[in-house]
Amino acid sequence: MAAFAASAPAFAFDASTDGAYAWTSSDDHYANIKDTAKDGHPVKAQYYRWNDPDLLRTLWEKRGYGYSNASGYGSWVLKIKACEYINNWPDECSAWDDD
Repeated sequence: MAAFAASAPAFAFDASTDGAYAWTSSDDHYANIKDTAKDGHPVKAQYYRWNDPDLLRTLWEKRGYGYSNASGYGSWVLKIKACEYINNWPDECSAWDDD
């Protein structure tokens, strides 16, 4: 039992920019993204899961006016970051939160 507990993520992750907030919920089994600027720009959460740690996953909220979105249930989220998409400009992204 101790080996299992040591390998499981212990805390929820969260990351934010001026326009996006990403976080995990339900013991890190869901990734979530919310538009916090309500400015019409889509936002996304990028994250990796325990069962496929090399696969970058992206969760979009394209309505861009304060809405949020959640991923489907899956293995633990290992790390997450929040990004705001602004047309043809580079995405404004937070640092990865993995601890």
